[in-house]
Amino acid sequence: MSGDAGIRVATWNLKQAVAPQANPGECWSWLAEHVDPDLVVLTEAKIPAGGVPTGWTAIWDPAWQGPRRAWGTVVAARGLELAPVQEVPGGEHTRPLAFTWPGVTFAADVLRDGNRWATVVGHYSVTKDFDGKSCGHGGFSTSQFLDDLEPLLGTDRADRLIVAGDFNLLPFDVTDLLSDVGLIDLIDLTRDERPPLPNCRLCDLGPECGHLWTHRNTGGRNPSAQQIDFIFASEGMVNEVGAVYGGSQSYPDVWDVSDHAPVVAEFD
Repeated sequence: MSGDAGIRVATWNLKQAVAPQANPGECWSWLAEHVDPDLVVLTEAKIPAGGVPTGWTAIWDPAWQGPRRAWGTVVAARGLELAPVQEVPGGEHTRPLAFTWPGVTFAADVLRDGNRWATVVGHYSVTKDFDGKSCGHGGFSTSQFLDDLEPLLGTDRADRLIVAGDFNLLPFDVTDLLSDVGLIDLIDLTRDERPPLPNCRLCDLGPECGHLWTHRNTGGRNPSAQQIDFIFASEGMVNEVGAVYGGSQSYPDVWDVSDHAPVVAEFD
């Protein structure tokens, strides 16, 4: 564990949906060496050819596996147990927790010493509209994701809930959406602790920006600085949040491995 009793949570997009030549083993090794998380949500991720690396526990929805789409969202941990969440209580019967785009969203209980520490939902917002047509942003799939998440939000798991991943949306497009269901953007919560991100894309916060550069938009010689990766937590967990950091500010060599940089939140 990070620290004496804390838990370090991270999210990172491995780029492997659009860069199939990327070496999954190299990415997992870089993650362990540079980020050293206890719990991580990996998006656009592949499992290394030799399987989940030693010391890790990882679970995912096998629906994403296939010849054309051998990538998805993986929830992985070290020193913690993971149990998939596929249904939740609902009156006299259980309700299924099913996601519209299988494999890009995955929910799991995180167990510490046999007790549920939190429930984590890893999510990647596909850039398609409700008709399956490419739209260049994650607005439609984020909206659908929140509808899909509704059964879980009505249970006691909502009291200790972490949602993390790549939303393919800028902060002002996603932070308020998730706050409406009781989830706090931890980067936004702590942005006054960081200097403003220079040239932060479409950001009008000026010196109060504090965003993290998590996606290197590679159009042209001067890629735009933008944040599209997030960690959210329920209000009941906010008082346990310590440091929040990441982006290329914390990991300047990350662009050699992926076009995304990790986001990290440390919980006491």
